[in-house]
Amino acid sequence: MPFFLCWGFAIWLVASAVFRLMGHYFFILEKPLFMIAAFILAIPLIWIATIPIYSLKKIMGTERLLAAFCIVLPGMLIDAVVLFFFDDVFPNLSADVDRYFASWLLWAYSLILITGFTKASFVKKNTIHS
Repeated sequence: MPFFLCWGFAIWLVASAVFRLMGHYFFILEKPLFMIAAFILAIPLIWIATIPIYSLKKIMGTERLLAAFCIVLPGMLIDAVVLFFFDDVFPNLSADVDRYFASWLLWAYSLILITGFTKASFVKKNTIHS
């Protein structure tokens, strides 16, 4: 499962960089549709970042839930600290949007955990019996 811990850290790093550089385009109190779009956009992005990896690594059954947990763990631990220093880490975001950002984080981490319950696989199974 170390691969999934590293993968989770990479996802956290990319997401944090995106919000550090472009978060002010997503979290605008005067334009709630942009915030809603950020929540909706998370669904396919998280699906793309997790489901194919489970299939490539041939993770099935309850191991998939463990893998999902390993993916969210690094980000959740780091974000618990980052949110204390929200103004310093995300100077491009207004302090008024910190609760919306935290809500988005919970949404994204929940979506990743939900992928651990999926049974979808991109690996074709051989249906020819010998």
